[in-house]
Amino acid sequence: MSQNNSGTKFEWSPEFWQGWRESGNPYRRYKSERDRRLALQFLDLHDGDRVLEAGCGYGWISEALWAAARIKWTGVDRSSGMIARLVAAHPDRAGGALLAEGNLLPFRDGQFDKVLCTGVLMHIADNGPAVSELIRVLRPGGRLLCSINNALSPFSLPVRLWNQRKRGFVQRFQLPGLFRKRLSDGGLRLDGMAGDGIIATVPLSIGPFRFPPLSLSAPVCRLDEWAVHRFAWLAYEVWFRGVKANPPCAS
Repeated sequence: MSQNNSGTKFEWSPEFWQGWRESGNPYRRYKSERDRRLALQFLDLHDGDRVLEAGCGYGWISEALWAAARIKWTGVDRSSGMIARLVAAHPDRAGGALLAEGNLLPFRDGQFDKVLCTGVLMHIADNGPAVSELIRVLRPGGRLLCSINNALSPFSLPVRLWNQRKRGFVQRFQLPGLFRKRLSDGGLRLDGMAGDGIIATVPLSIGPFRFPPLSLSAPVCRLDEWAVHRFAWLAYEVWFRGVKANPPCAS
């Protein structure tokens, strides 16, 4: 769900988001699978980790987290439909799935070892409070992994123009350098950055025209995988990993 400054809400249905994540479109599948790989690579999960997934949706990335290690998982989402879909598919996770707002998380300071928030911050008109909350609930020495849509992406301008037709829809594109500074100012030591893709993550369709063409999906995705490792700052969605600083020792 996103929210604009006037309070009008736009909410994806679980059916829409599941259809997007698990689409037959090879470019969407490429992005969805890469998101899972990035989450596992950057979080480096271990048995017993207390993990918060902020914006868990219907559980696409959650399933990969659960399979990676015996973690103590908590997932929050502001959409009751997403939580209901996740719980229906995974009733054993019902106790850890909560309805909550990202800018007011119902957890104590330092409650989690690792916090993941991907595909969410770009849909909050002012995501500063949400970022502060993600850092607050992370323990000193714990790891945060979050993502933003990138204003430097070649897809940024056409997507923003296309979004003008959607009333009540929020999708922010931010400069990676400024967002990185926000995380650092909030008490994180940044130690990782990656992109979800540059040319293969947002296929454009105008009538019969497709870019990139579906018939070239295999070589395009291989090229994208090569390019995003070298030019992550041009990715459509940029991921940041950081470790929360320990509080200064009292003298």
